[in-house]
Amino acid sequence: MLKYIAALTLLLSGALNILTSSEASAAAAVSPLAISIAPPVQFPSDEFSITGARLSVLWGHHRDTYGLDIGALGNITDQTFTGIGLSGLFNLTYGNTTALGLQAAGLLNMNTQKTDIYGLQLAGGANWNTAQSSVVGLQVALLANHSPNTVVYGAQLGLYNRAQDVYGFQIGLVNFAKSLHGIQIGLVNFNETGIFGVSPFLNVGF
Repeated sequence: MLKYIAALTLLLSGALNILTSSEASAAAAVSPLAISIAPPVQFPSDEFSITGARLSVLWGHHRDTYGLDIGALGNITDQTFTGIGLSGLFNLTYGNTTALGLQAAGLLNMNTQKTDIYGLQLAGGANWNTAQSSVVGLQVALLANHSPNTVVYGAQLGLYNRAQDVYGFQIGLVNFAKSLHGIQIGLVNFNETGIFGVSPFLNVGF
């Protein structure tokens, strides 16, 4: 019985060592450049972290991206994106996002975890930041800037604008802020904690 227990212990230990080494090697898989047509036709594979530039004929998909990210259709990052993202249709990050200067998409910028924008977040359709985030600069979208948990230091410009705290401006048809420290200009303006909870055309918060 003891032999079986010892053998089982060794087997489990070996399995854990294999898993640990696999995770370590995955974490160490780094490339300065990625070239993609569309996954899985890309080099290197999606397990790699890219530290430099990712250039995609259609779209690319990798673990992390640090640097310049250009896709004719889109860019997909599973964990961390830090840098400049440009795409014809979409930028999608499932982990943390730090846009340095510019995140621009013809249709959609979607960031599902903590997001920090320093500069311009630009979309032909919508900017969609769902987690606690910050924008220092401008959020500009033709349709919507949906950032319900975001603190904006600057301005949101779009048909529909939503933020947690705004230090600056919201300009659109419908503007919504939990706390406004600036000016809203739009058909209907909501300032949840302000003196004027709802105001047509113009709302001011302090």
